[in-house]
Amino acid sequence: MKNLRNLNELLQRIEEILKKIKDSNTICVIHHDDADGNCSAALFSILVHNLIKDYPLLFPIRGKDNVNKGLINQLKTIAPDYVFVLDVTVDPKKLSVFKGFILDHHIFQNITQEEDMLYFNPRSFEKNEAKTPPVSYMSYRILNDLFPEEKVAWIAGIGITEDHRVELCKDVFQKIKQENPELLKIDKIDQIALEKSVFGQLWDMVRSGRMIKKIEGARTAVLALIECKDRPDKFINGLTQHSFALRRFYDKVSYETQDCLIDVKRTGKFFSKQKVIVYEAKQSSISALTSFIADKIRQSYPEWVVCVVGRERGRKNKKISIRLEQTKRREDLVFILERIKEKIPSIKGGGHKSAIGVSVSPDYLDNFFQEFLKLIR
Repeated sequence: MKNLRNLNELLQRIEEILKKIKDSNTICVIHHDDADGNCSAALFSILVHNLIKDYPLLFPIRGKDNVNKGLINQLKTIAPDYVFVLDVTVDPKKLSVFKGFILDHHIFQNITQEEDMLYFNPRSFEKNEAKTPPVSYMSYRILNDLFPEEKVAWIAGIGITEDHRVELCKDVFQKIKQENPELLKIDKIDQIALEKSVFGQLWDMVRSGRMIKKIEGARTAVLALIECKDRPDKFINGLTQHSFALRRFYDKVSYETQDCLIDVKRTGKFFSKQKVIVYEAKQSSISALTSFIADKIRQSYPEWVVCVVGRERGRKNKKISIRLEQTKRREDLVFILERIKEKIPSIKGGGHKSAIGVSVSPDYLDNFFQEFLKLIR
């Protein structure tokens, strides 16, 4: 495959592949289980349905390590004609026995192209982190090019909000204002305004699926989005089969989150010099609660860098979710994490400039924060 020069070329190449799909084909979609991945999967499912009058089989996963022998053997049993991967940094060699592509937007290293399993990532030509679009944006662009009659910009808007790319993807929110004006009753389109609008609630609802029911919850979120593609009001109010379940998940997460937001004022450590908050969350059976709470604290303290240490049951290592508001802080969290890894190699993790997840042994937790505070401006 020739080197791509810009986003339009990338999307055009993907559209050429999708146009070759036939009605008789079996399609499998592997996708990240966060809001960007779920929204991408919903948009892609609508696209596939329009192409072949059937929906793909969905495989939500937590991360690239879940593309393992078990999943590959499961796919081999299905024997799909195409496998598409959304929002996960997977080496194409792992899936070289299948035909399809990987659409990603994360930082990648040592990725080689396979003949039948191609890897697409705008970072291959775009070096500016702030100009790298989320997969939900790219999925929407493809769907809108092929089937412009689908009024589903609101679904893309949720994934874009999750990945802090509202300002970059303003064209989608302008489209939402045309298609669903009741969802965007705001004068200024920016990240902070979107999070405080109904889109903040939509984002929380999509995330709540995986938090309560993990993989099945993420699949519930995708199916709810598909069910309600023409009626976002039904999604918000839980008026379909899957959105009803998702609404119950959201209510449970909201209750526990409010308790944590009260607790952070009492037990959180506020480092005023660096403007960093370190908060050890209460023990919870809810998956990915640390990242959810980190976002909520960031919204309440936009001038601060927020670190939430989780107490998820059954974990040996401590999970830390770190967030900052891009419009208020200049730090690059990925850069900082890589510098810490040089001194403490056992630390794992990654993410985006403004949002990272870290796994640390309890023995090195204090060392991690000592190094982290040194590197914060």
